[in-house]
Amino acid sequence: MGEILLLLWHADWVLLAFSVLIFEVPRYSVSLVSLGWLALSRRTGRKATAPTDSISVVLPTFNGGDGLLQSIASLRRQTYPPYEIIVVDDGSTDRTRAIARAARDAGLIDHIIPHRTRCGRSPAVNAAARFARGDLILTVDADTVFEANALAHMAGAFRDGRAAAVSCNLRVKNESASLWTELQGLEYLLSISAGKAFLAHLGAISCCSGACSMYRRTTFLDAGGLDVGPGEDIEFTLRLRRMGHHVGFVPEAWAATMVPESFIALARQRLRWDRDALRVRLIQFREMWPFRSEGLADTLQRLDFIVFDLIPTVTLPFYIAYCVALFGADAPLFLAAVSVLISALGLINLALASVMFSSKPRFFNLLAAPIFPLYNGLLMKTVRLWAFTAELLFATSRHDDYVPPRVRKALSTRLS
Repeated sequence: MGEILLLLWHADWVLLAFSVLIFEVPRYSVSLVSLGWLALSRRTGRKATAPTDSISVVLPTFNGGDGLLQSIASLRRQTYPPYEIIVVDDGSTDRTRAIARAARDAGLIDHIIPHRTRCGRSPAVNAAARFARGDLILTVDADTVFEANALAHMAGAFRDGRAAAVSCNLRVKNESASLWTELQGLEYLLSISAGKAFLAHLGAISCCSGACSMYRRTTFLDAGGLDVGPGEDIEFTLRLRRMGHHVGFVPEAWAATMVPESFIALARQRLRWDRDALRVRLIQFREMWPFRSEGLADTLQRLDFIVFDLIPTVTLPFYIAYCVALFGADAPLFLAAVSVLISALGLINLALASVMFSSKPRFFNLLAAPIFPLYNGLLMKTVRLWAFTAELLFATSRHDDYVPPRVRKALSTRLS
């Protein structure tokens, strides 16, 4: 350990600073420090705004099974109950449709929209949006469950007439299932609870999560609904921003969602997310183009992706190659020293986030925490690099089957 510390002390400080940047430590450090300052400057706290708008819940599901019932039950326990719950059975091949019918017969849901074959999430949401009668549309994954006051907090945000869309705070529902879910639980704490809360203060939210997001219904329909191409959540959020609408985040509104339990499943999910994000941001919305007429908030949301996602990811292999060329046989020792530094700074971030968001650490959280900075800064960045490379070279997002190809061909990418 002494040799590692000595190597860090004598290393070039510019190289160390870039090492910290490339592994994403500043992104969350700045967020947490800023949020702490904001919390201290608002000692009386933010008062909840009483909601007045009616809510139509849109719950698309494909083979949702018993998770569907848990989601419905949490919606029925809300202190501000929804006006209606619409389940879209997207061609399920298990008992999902029978479960939905039983829930409707029991008065737990109001409507079922059946699809004979799978059409994909975005066509399912769009179909229900046309049918909905509430002032607001809440889109929910079938495995998402809500705390009792979540809908009240989210709907209250729409008392601000500028609000077109908001997303909620997310925890990992199956956090104790494996080491990978524990790591994702810590990741959600930093990237969603802390990261999105900070971006919301800047007006720079760039993606309303599909697991739980609320839209003003008229705005949703006027904007054309979700695109049937890949990355529909981030695409629709950025489209709303381009139209001049305000997009927010409600940190007090908590929900929990299921995450992949194995590394293979996690890597597949992130490959899809990352290549979709690259396609939507760089190709569709051309966010690398410097000469743009836009407000400060839009510039900040672009820079968040470019500075903390794109640049560190594409420079990672060059950074490692440079370290090998610079240190030679001592390169593994230097990279190990950087890993120790990153882990120490990352643990400080996790501790601050846990205190700030009242997240009580469990035993397995404590076991996962020391390796989280390497998971987040190295392993998942390598997955992202693979996704970016595949998208730039082969446009692999075009072949995603999240929405079946036949549906993409048959449907317009906008609601009529």
